[in-house]
Amino acid sequence: MRHFNVNLLTLAVISALSFQALADQTTTQAASQDAGLADEKAVEVISVLGKRVSYANNTTDENMKLLQAPIGNVMDLINNLPGINVGQGDAFGSDDYTTTISMRGFVIDRADQQLGITIDGIPNGGSAYAGGSKANRYLDVENTRLVEVGQGSADIASASLDALGGTLNFVSDNPQTEAGARFAYTSGSHNARRYFARYDTGQIGNTTAYFSVSDSFNNRWMGTGSNGHADRLHLELKTVTELDKARITTRLSYDDAHEDNYQPVSLAHFKRTPRWDGLTTVWTGDPEIDQNFAEAWSTLRENTLFYVKTEWYLSDNLELDITPYLHLQNGRGDWLPPFQVYATDANGNRLNKGAGVRRQNYTHVTAAGIPILDGNNNQPGAKRVSSYRHTHYDKTRYGTTANLTWDLDNHRLRSGVWLESQQRNQTRDWHDVVDPRVSYEFNAQPYWVHFDDDYKHNVAKFYLQDQITLGDLQLTLGVQKYLVDISRTDNLNGKGKDKIDSNSSVLPSAGVVYALNNNLELFAGYSKNFKAIADSILEGKAAAELQNLKPETATNMDLGIRYFGQQFSFSTAIYNVKFNDRVVLLRYATAADGTPNYLAAGDGNFDNVGGVNARGMESSLDWRLSQNLSLTSSLTLNRAEYSQDVLASKTTPAGAPVLVRDYRKGDKLAGIPEKMLSLALNYHDGNYRAGVSAKYVDSYFGAAKHTFASDGSEVWNRDKLPTHTLLNAYLGYEKALDNSSFFSGVDLAFVINNLTDKDYITGGSEGAYLIGAGRTASFTVSLNF
Repeated sequence: MRHFNVNLLTLAVISALSFQALADQTTTQAASQDAGLADEKAVEVISVLGKRVSYANNTTDENMKLLQAPIGNVMDLINNLPGINVGQGDAFGSDDYTTTISMRGFVIDRADQQLGITIDGIPNGGSAYAGGSKANRYLDVENTRLVEVGQGSADIASASLDALGGTLNFVSDNPQTEAGARFAYTSGSHNARRYFARYDTGQIGNTTAYFSVSDSFNNRWMGTGSNGHADRLHLELKTVTELDKARITTRLSYDDAHEDNYQPVSLAHFKRTPRWDGLTTVWTGDPEIDQNFAEAWSTLRENTLFYVKTEWYLSDNLELDITPYLHLQNGRGDWLPPFQVYATDANGNRLNKGAGVRRQNYTHVTAAGIPILDGNNNQPGAKRVSSYRHTHYDKTRYGTTANLTWDLDNHRLRSGVWLESQQRNQTRDWHDVVDPRVSYEFNAQPYWVHFDDDYKHNVAKFYLQDQITLGDLQLTLGVQKYLVDISRTDNLNGKGKDKIDSNSSVLPSAGVVYALNNNLELFAGYSKNFKAIADSILEGKAAAELQNLKPETATNMDLGIRYFGQQFSFSTAIYNVKFNDRVVLLRYATAADGTPNYLAAGDGNFDNVGGVNARGMESSLDWRLSQNLSLTSSLTLNRAEYSQDVLASKTTPAGAPVLVRDYRKGDKLAGIPEKMLSLALNYHDGNYRAGVSAKYVDSYFGAAKHTFASDGSEVWNRDKLPTHTLLNAYLGYEKALDNSSFFSGVDLAFVINNLTDKDYITGGSEGAYLIGAGRTASFTVSLNF
């Protein structure tokens, strides 16, 4: 087994800095620290280092928002935190199809969802492209107060079925106590424009509230002409009511997005054309070419999330919060196959609904409109045809979280439950293109419905935790349990109802925090994490085929040190993760030439492929160099590798069947950066602000799955993705105006991302990579009333 080699020089430098800062500040801070210790032990968020808990965690700060354009995606806010790499195919993150996130060997991409996402503690309903919703569907950047990241572990009350590698909790802004309005306009590269308006009611009795609306547009960053676009309308409403012994918070968000996609590419493609993904921008009238027309690769989604959170202070040491919620989603995904489909039943009769027993593709019809199935397409009057394929998503999800906290002597007892019921439908229909010589306009009535499936998902989670304080030592012990039932009903193809259970075992967690003094603490933690089998596993498959499939689990251990000072703070953690029963796609839904397999019901065949071990170190630093100048930094060193062989049956280049190791023990995990370093320097001086950030990502393997080279030799780890360093910068000016002015304040902000116009790969999945956007600039004018 390979061992992770910690960079001793890095540790030595960080340790020296921390203990020097400790020596400089201990005397001057003693009195103020004693006064604030109680608040710190209440587990409040402290700078970018997050909370004083027994697991590694970090949080975003205001400077991270300044480095991103307001038109951007809230997922980008976490990209400079330790352990995290966010990939976006679009310059402003406006393409969910190509959004990827990796952290400690775990990912969110089109194939896998191994990190939990919550919004104010409310589960997001999964992050998959097909029916999921990441945080950008629920939050604008301006209305995001911070993001809490639990690397490896998460708060035991976190509600997610995907939190194998930790949880990302996006916390919305609270209403202002003073009434006021704000209007902002953003203009930027790639025809970007955005309107944003927010009104705060101020204090009305015991209630504060705000309402905001934003409207965004930008073209795809690559190509000219009809190169696709993203268009998004977003609304948010939040109210907070303070009662004598309770607080009631309500929040509503609505998001309606149309996003034209980007195509993942091979490494060879990137090296040939690092500014083009292969999608076309001019309609040619040839369906074989126009199947790649950028405007026809589209994601349409509409999401509404509503919750009411009631926090009850039952006594001085007893608190209860209950949060019922409702999530509605509908949407569509589009492709443009260069053919139409002739599906028949067992008797050879053509079907307009159902997969049938035989499907034949055809490209022409006779002058009378009859499909030509024998390939004799040169007959007089033959007409070229093509399809516009839609996959429809519809989801209703409702549930509640409830948490009880009881302080009893030196014990802090927590217990809670999460209940959720989800119903979703997934339907795929095929429409004939009216005249493929002219455009992709299609008939509203489909000529064939491939499948129509209903999914039901019931979740119950229970947890219990005891936090024991023994002087300077804080010990935490907890257990949690998930009960998950999923089912699929096939409404067309006569396969009936399939059902599988995905219950967890009892999942233990334990941790300790030891305060060496008021500034310096050691922490260690252990947790067993769980990911339920997703209902998408049942797409096109019977439950009997999946009876041996196991839910994924991961054990995570952290050991670290934190220092909190007035001018200097840092945190360092080393970790060891064992990921068991990893579920992966063993066959991707692509044809031999790399084009989409339009007839595939799902994305591939799923199976448990054994384990993954990940070991590494993460460090974060927050240093106030002067009253106006601050430095933040994060370092990630990670080694993730497969812990056992996975066998698969394949065919050699000569056509002979052979049993090979599809994944090989000791090989590096695909798509996970091993070394990352980020630095950000921020300057604030009265009305002016400026900042620059740099993120370095070392080269890493993009693929690990077995393949044969052209000479017949076997290849595993391959596609070494090149090193890159990205620079971002911002300038800003803010001015408060006197009461005689119509406006109460003005703010100007200029942001440049990828300052040096670097060619790079930003993320993707195994063997299919996303081209990173070139230099992108935006300018925002904000007016306060």
